[in-house]
Amino acid sequence: MKTARIIALAALATTAFAVQAQTKPKAAKPAAVAAPSPEEIVAARQAAMVMSVGATSAMRSAAANGTPVKNLAFVASGVAKWGAALPAMFAPSTAKVPTRAQAAIWTDPAGFAAKAKDFADATAALAAAAKADDKDAFTAALASTNASCKGCHDSFQAPPPAAKAG
Repeated sequence: MKTARIIALAALATTAFAVQAQTKPKAAKPAAVAAPSPEEIVAARQAAMVMSVGATSAMRSAAANGTPVKNLAFVASGVAKWGAALPAMFAPSTAKVPTRAQAAIWTDPAGFAAKAKDFADATAALAAAAKADDKDAFTAALASTNASCKGCHDSFQAPPPAAKAG
């Protein structure tokens, strides 16, 4: 008799769960993720540039202090990925967002593309040198990376505002 009650309760519970599952509303499809706004693209671009400066500075210090450059390969490859992605962060939709980026980025796309390619090539060489554990090539590529940053900023970035006195 006890076994029959357990089976009956189990059947009742199973039926209750089945009914509940059938009466539950279907889960709604997740909402599509919205594309980033121009302001969000600019914020990501600026954050990535700051991280790029931090990464290259840290790699320069580490290499100068005797760290094998192969130990910097992960960071260098991240900077190279940024180098390849950088042009996309200057989408036409970001042209009206107030930044120090000059209009020439959008009015001289060939000139900007050439500077961006210089940076991408330099960062790719940096990653390759780190992976190969070639300190001389790494040092040269790091200098080239920094020079390409400066070259682009000299051409396509307005100078910072003057510091306020006081």
